[in-house]
Amino acid sequence: MAKDSNRLPPLASVQSALHRVTESLATGLGEPRAEPPGWSELEWRLAPAVAAMHGISPLLAGALRWQGPPHWAHFLAEQRRHTLLRQQRIEELLATIDEHSRSAGIAVVVLKGAALQMAGVYAAGERPMADLDLLVAPADAQTAVAVLLALSYRDAGTTWKHQGFDPPDAGQRASLGEHAENPIKIDLHHRICERLPLIPTDLTDIVFPPHAQPGINAYPRAAALMAHVLAHAAGSMTHRGLRLIQLCDITRLARGMTDEDWEDILRLHGPSRRLWWAAPPLALAARYFPDAVRDGILPQLERGCPWVLQYITRRRSLADFSYSHLYIDPIPGVIWARSLTQALRYVSSRIFPGKEQCAQIRIVSQTAPWSAEPRWHRQSQARRILQWLTSRPTRIETLQPIRAALSE
Repeated sequence: MAKDSNRLPPLASVQSALHRVTESLATGLGEPRAEPPGWSELEWRLAPAVAAMHGISPLLAGALRWQGPPHWAHFLAEQRRHTLLRQQRIEELLATIDEHSRSAGIAVVVLKGAALQMAGVYAAGERPMADLDLLVAPADAQTAVAVLLALSYRDAGTTWKHQGFDPPDAGQRASLGEHAENPIKIDLHHRICERLPLIPTDLTDIVFPPHAQPGINAYPRAAALMAHVLAHAAGSMTHRGLRLIQLCDITRLARGMTDEDWEDILRLHGPSRRLWWAAPPLALAARYFPDAVRDGILPQLERGCPWVLQYITRRRSLADFSYSHLYIDPIPGVIWARSLTQALRYVSSRIFPGKEQCAQIRIVSQTAPWSAEPRWHRQSQARRILQWLTSRPTRIETLQPIRAALSE
């Protein structure tokens, strides 16, 4: 990891710049201002990396009231153009999947970004989508795989969360942000789960429509989409991988929800406190977008949420919970443990990963966007622990867009 550091400005300066740019863009989306931020030269150079990491480049192109230097304005305009062209490709792919799944007699639920687009939450070209996420019933899993293979997709590996599929032209065309010709990967889900931090939180019964029809289906109701978006954001927070676009998703959905929709969310939470993990991402969204969440909702969702998690969430920013945090945290999810026993199990799993965890790390090192530089993921656990103890190793997920931005 030392070589990574030598190619960059001082890491302390990079971390400070990442934090300031992230918070500036987040507050700028929540409360737009006419004057550009007073960023340093390094901060302006890193701004495209931050925008790309947080998935907000095309959204900023239409939302900011200031322009900034030419390289920044050009980057945002190009990102909006590429996102729009890529979205058209995704819509064509969805139409093909709809046709084939109807013929096969299976119901397919479109998830997350594509679902938000279908619901009109974003205008055309505003929201990038790295992958296309689909959900099918377990009984239809093999048929769904056959449908994707018939479309020339190939199996890219299975994680605890989904089965990945790559298109035949899976080569990456852009190292920073969106490109119209980047491959459209598909993640096929048989259930909807998040590990917070270890125990699976299953939302399949909420997300899958009770009367799904063959072909493409939407979420059964607004509360189901909101619950899934909150769960995905919570899962991202457990490994400091939250993105600003996820807070924008929550905000835009929240602004369109009726009193009945919010009551539906609270019914899902219920006496069992099923949505105990929903309060932290919702609280962050409310911090940057103060008018998003209706009064009285957050205190009710906080019931059942561990007080340590609430306490830390109030004191951390988006940058702290995201890839704008430059350094690898060895136990980022420990604050999500609901008991001392869970916390100890989580720490133990980070020190002594099981066979399944090691297999997941291997798949990530081969399929993630930063797989071209997988040294951290491919080295031994003993070497990773040694680096944690003797240095502050940096995150490849963060370094890759930083290098791309600085090289341009």
